[in-house]
Amino acid sequence: MSDAAESRDSPEPSGVYDGLDALDLPRDPRDAMSLQTAWLKSFLAVADCGGFGAATLALHLSQSRVSAHIAALEHALGVTLFDRKARPICTTEAGELFRGHALTAMLELQRGVEAARSTLDNIVAHVSIGSYPSVSSTYLPAILQELQARHPGITVELCEGTAATLEEMVAKGTVDLAFRPLLPKMREAMLSHRTIWREDIVAVMRENDPLAERSSVSVEDVLGRPLIGNPAGTEEEGGGFDLRNTLGDAAARANIVYLTDQPATLVALVRAAFGIGIVNRLALQTTSTEGLTIRTIDSPTAHRNVALFWLRRRSDSATVKAFLDAQRTAPLPPGVVATPAD
Repeated sequence: MSDAAESRDSPEPSGVYDGLDALDLPRDPRDAMSLQTAWLKSFLAVADCGGFGAATLALHLSQSRVSAHIAALEHALGVTLFDRKARPICTTEAGELFRGHALTAMLELQRGVEAARSTLDNIVAHVSIGSYPSVSSTYLPAILQELQARHPGITVELCEGTAATLEEMVAKGTVDLAFRPLLPKMREAMLSHRTIWREDIVAVMRENDPLAERSSVSVEDVLGRPLIGNPAGTEEEGGGFDLRNTLGDAAARANIVYLTDQPATLVALVRAAFGIGIVNRLALQTTSTEGLTIRTIDSPTAHRNVALFWLRRRSDSATVKAFLDAQRTAPLPPGVVATPAD
């Protein structure tokens, strides 16, 4: 039989395993094709969270299930992936080497899923969005209406947080995209962003406050008063960032009495005469300001830009593209100024 005839008569590989056989590669019963994605997901969660208990919360699985996944993966690989005597638990040398490959494999698999789905007229997928209270209540609903109208097969999950936690969510892939102010600056270089709007940082006070008689207030006006800001947390974590940024070099002299993540709490504290609130204007639209006065602040830094962030390597994702398209056409909330596209 000629080589050509033999080629015509030889069946094409019918699957991945047959394709590997055609390459004359040695067959190992513990090869990659025996691994399950659930094992890899549990392995990455334990490695990222630093323990089985924390991983169970992130995965919404029982600890016994996560432990079973890790045991099955270690058996399939023939190596120990975690040093269980260490506190907190950490990867072994083999585990750390495997970790990068596992993450790449999962990301590539997800990109493959999304690429396949992108060929459909109607995307059937799930998207997780990170946000914070004022965006969630004044802007996100309009985007979701646009998204639902274009892609009714996309389901959405909302995760709220602070500037610091939202950055972490995007970087770790916990959410696909997240709304966040541009400042404090993102530490992660792997992120892309689109700036959406600029909004004022304002002072909110009781109507009978002497400063309410003025059309605007200066930094010196508020420095001698108790101040309430957001978000909560230490200065290193970005707590009270907008307040401190607005006051500039004078921030060290500020008397910050309360920091909170919730606009309604900030307004309640102002109404109860605990101090003057320094907050982004949009946040005040999420709660009643009856009995209070809002004044602009005479400071060159009394504003902030809000952007939408996502992992750069996921820019071609069908779900990311769909959400970005919906965001581009959704009406902005009142009181903000659109910024030119990045």
